[in-house]
Formats: sequence, C-alpha cells, structure tokens
Amino acid sequence: MKEYHYSYKKSSMNIALEQYVYRIGTYHYNWHRDLELLTVLNGRAEVCAGGSRWLLKEDDIILINSNQGHTTLAEGADTVAMILHLDPDFLKDYYEDVEYLSFRICSAGAPQKQDIFGRIRRDLAWMMLEAEREAPQSRLLFELAFFDLLYTMVSEFPPERMQSAAFKANQKQMDSVNKMIKYINKNYYKKLSLDTLARESGYNAGYVSQLFKNYVGINFYDYLTRIRLREATRALSQSDKTILEIALDHGFSDLKSFNSNFKENFKKSPTEYRKLLNTENRGNDLFFKQKFLEAGDPLVSKKLHEYLKYVYYSADGRQALQEQIHEMKTVLDSQARLMERLAAELTKAAADTKEKL
Repeated sequence: MKEYHYSYKKSSMNIALEQYVYRIGTYHYNWHRDLELLTVLNGRAEVCAGGSRWLLKEDDIILINSNQGHTTLAEGADTVAMILHLDPDFLKDYYEDVEYLSFRICSAGAPQKQDIFGRIRRDLAWMMLEAEREAPQSRLLFELAFFDLLYTMVSEFPPERMQSAAFKANQKQMDSVNKMIKYINKNYYKKLSLDTLARESGYNAGYVSQLFKNYVGINFYDYLTRIRLREATRALSQSDKTILEIALDHGFSDLKSFNSNFKENFKKSPTEYRKLLNTENRGNDLFFKQKFLEAGDPLVSKKLHEYLKYVYYSADGRQALQEQIHEMKTVLDSQARLMERLAAELTKAAADTKEKL
C-alpha cells in the first residue's frame, strides 16, 4: 500500500531529498547532515534545537540546520508531522561556503511572516502530492514547487554565515555532545550525574551543563529522564514485569518518581497506558517505530489540499489587490446610490400617476 513517503534524486543538479508524513512519538535525539523542514499537520510537538525549545502547534513550521542536534516529543496521542530532508550540497551551486551557512526559520511567534509560511506549506503540499505521479506535468509541477520553496527560504530568511573558526569550534563541541549522548543512551539505567559526564568527557561539570543545554536545547537531567521514560515505555508494551520493576530497571529511584514523570510527559499513568495496549500495538509500538501514514489518509489529505488553496501575494501584489478592491467598492457604492435615486424617482412617478388617475 502506498504511503506518504518518497525519495527524489537528480544527480545533474545535486538534488537529493526525502519527504514523508509520520506520527511523532516519544522523546528522540537525532542529528544528520540534511536540512530538515518540519511541519506539524495535527496536534502539538515540542522541538529542541540549537539551544532553543519550541512548542509547535498545528500548521507550524521549523527548519533544523545541517548537523544540528535536535529532539522531538509529541504533546498528544495523534501528533502528525510532514518532514522534508534536503542534502545541502544542492545549495553549493548558489553558495560556495554552504557548510558555514545556517537558517533561522520558525513560524512560532512570527505572525508577521504568516503569508510567507503559507507559501511554504503550499509548496510542500504540491511536492508531496505530485511526487509519485508519472505524468510530465506532475514532474514539472513538483520541481516548480521545489524551486519556489528554496527561493522563498533564501529570499525571506537569508542564511547567516559563521566564521570558519567558530564553525570548527562548533563542530568540536558537537562531537563532544554526541559522545555524551551516546554514553547516556547506553548507560541511562545507571546512576548518572553531570560529574559522571565530566569524567567521561574530560571537561568540568559546569562546562558540560552549559554545553549540553546549548546543543540539545534542554538540560542534562531533563534529557536523561526522557530517555529513561522512552525505554520504560517500550518495556511497558513488550514486558510482563510489574510497573515497579520496570521503573527500577530504567533508572528511576522509586515508583512515585516514575509515575509522576510518566504522567507529566504522556498525560496518563503507566497503568493507564498499559491498559490501552493490545496485541497489535504491542508488536508494533508506534512510540518507537517510525510509521509513515498511508497515502489518502483523510486527515493528511484534507490538510494538504487545504494548503494548496493558499494564495500568496507579494507586498506589491497585495497593494495592487487592495487598490483593485477599493476601486470595486467605489464603483459598487456609486451603483448603489444610482439605484437608490432610480428607485426614488420610480416611486415618485408611480405616485404622480396614481394622483392623475
């Protein structure tokens, strides 16, 4: 069965991209070379990247830069996102120093840019809907939408350049953070602290704390708790152990701590979550296996076609449109006054005729 998922490559132009729609699950840290454009189609999602944290609502968009560590967490049970991954090598034809470029693109808290984000959503929708069609006009429409998307990004959100020394320092720090992440992911069930990471990394605890917050977007203890919750949630669906045993196996000091953290993050207790499980989702835990939504899914289809209806006007175009509306209003007002005069004259003529009769 077809899914909202495709890959597109055009070697002659260094284009390599992947686009898909999936349900965001529990906490996950990731980083990759691709630029990532994330659009929330349904629900709410927490995104941490570049030392900042955003709570994105339906229709919000954020761009995650190349090699930027980031995390996502669904705020609800049915949080759906559309993702576009783009190899930054494509931009080398336009920017020689593409490895030193970064974008600041996020619709949350940017009401003045909503027209621009409407255009981005429209282009993403066209790309998703036309990607699998084989007709020449579909391929042309796909590429038109893709280039319009890139043009909007670089013209409305010009990329910022980092100095090479700063870039190299960032790369070194990112490598250090990635080593810390790997260590935590492997040893999350043990008693871990900032001092532990300091010994492993060779830095002091204060620097580790600052470095972690700057690159992951949340502090070390929040990240550790969420990784423990992620793995404990997996155990709830795949193990018959008691909830207390699962809590202790995954680094929580007691049942109370596990219950309060679980409920704060997933809006239900571990017991309530376990009762919702059935044979199907025990074998295919949606919290941990990325699952692309099927093509034609009613929610996604409705949202994509809603995006297609967006009409974008530049500043000049919007001014011209407003002038046309004003002219039309003036004409209509003039016609209305003329009709009122004609109606009054007809009424008077009818009254005069009645008197003569």
